[in-house]
Amino acid sequence: MATLLKHAHNHNKYCPIWILSILGIFFISACSSVDKNEVDKLNSISYAYHYRNLDSTRVYAERALALAGNYEAGKAEAMNNLAFVSIAKMDYDRAYRLLDSISTDNQVELLIADIQNMRLCQRQSKNKNFYDVREKALLRIRRINEENNRLTPHQHERFLYAQSEFSIVNSVYFYYVGLKSQSVESLLTVTQYTVVEQDTAQWLNYLYNVGAGGIITQGTQQEINQKEFDQLMRCFLMARQADYPFFAANALEALSEHLMDDASRSQLLADNLPALKFINPDDVDEDMLAGWL
Repeated sequence: MATLLKHAHNHNKYCPIWILSILGIFFISACSSVDKNEVDKLNSISYAYHYRNLDSTRVYAERALALAGNYEAGKAEAMNNLAFVSIAKMDYDRAYRLLDSISTDNQVELLIADIQNMRLCQRQSKNKNFYDVREKALLRIRRINEENNRLTPHQHERFLYAQSEFSIVNSVYFYYVGLKSQSVESLLTVTQYTVVEQDTAQWLNYLYNVGAGGIITQGTQQEINQKEFDQLMRCFLMARQADYPFFAANALEALSEHLMDDASRSQLLADNLPALKFINPDDVDEDMLAGWL
């Protein structure tokens, strides 16, 4: 392309100006397309490190941000990834600054920024702000759904993530303010937007939240204990296999809570001997197992 432009410039008295313009536009467009693809790739890698390695999440997001130039959607996605890191590190002031600095007409990335703001409000008990931002997010979801067929494959993946994340954040908020039925209803909608083949992290998040307690309400307490134990074991084993130490740790902590009650522990240990080989390879005494986990 550079050779063609040079050739056209050297022979401009034979080359109409419109040809030069087309060649220039084509050259700029080609470069822009390559840059956007690379930015999307870096952002996707950054997202893949969520719940795996925050340093890697940050590094790839910073590379995407540095490369994005005037690609506003790519910059917004990178800043969303960086805000995730800040929230995980409990640097909430920096998270707010990053989210407030996002400037784009990409409604999917603005939606994800809204949802991260919801999580911040939930963490800091800013209840009025939570509902204000939640309403903004709901309006964006409706708007995006009206033009869903215009989303690129990359935007479609991001939209699926946004919807499942919206459900999870809602469920956590409702759970902690005592609205148990709304919490259950919100979490169960996650299965509409994500399966393990699409987004392992979101699926692990779902399994953990179901197993941690309060979501399963049908059946006797013994049946509920077993169903929750099953979800936590699925979360733990899948997290170990897919290298998600965050969710492996969360699952172990929740399993330990299920084993603290004497009656529940006896029942769960008796009914899940094969599973115990995975969570108790050192054959720790059952009275000490909860604390050991």
